[in-house]
Amino acid sequence: MLPFLSSRFFKKLIPFVIIFLTTWLGYGCAEDETVVKTPPSLELRLFQAVDKADLETVKSLLAQGVSVNAKDSLGNSSLIKAVDEEEIELTKFLLQKGANVNLRNTMGETALYRAVYRGNLELVKLLVKAGAETKAKTVGGVSITDLAEERGEDGILKYLNSL
Repeated sequence: MLPFLSSRFFKKLIPFVIIFLTTWLGYGCAEDETVVKTPPSLELRLFQAVDKADLETVKSLLAQGVSVNAKDSLGNSSLIKAVDEEEIELTKFLLQKGANVNLRNTMGETALYRAVYRGNLELVKLLVKAGAETKAKTVGGVSITDLAEERGEDGILKYLNSL
């Protein structure tokens, strides 16, 4: 027998090694087990479709019953995401399907806030026409006009002040 195998340290270490190896080797699939991958939820697929500007998939998912006002883990609705991607046709479609133009994410941002942030006057006008609140503030107290001024969006600021 090797001298180190009889040391007190090694004798105390053996049980931990055995437990570690049996536990570590015990994970994984047994021969008769199969891995079942669950498909992503319909809501997740909706957000993925919006991110890709895949209007046909968005239409299909809404037809399957996914709420047009579903929110992701950050509180972003499909409308907020479409606006953030500056997808005008997708934004129009979601509004036609009843998307709530004033839903807020966890930071208190609305679709209008994101349109101003992106500097997209066309989207700003579309959202205001759809009933977006122009006096809304984020959780941090930043108003839509504050944001436009801060970002140097003079055209958007002029439009918002004309309302």
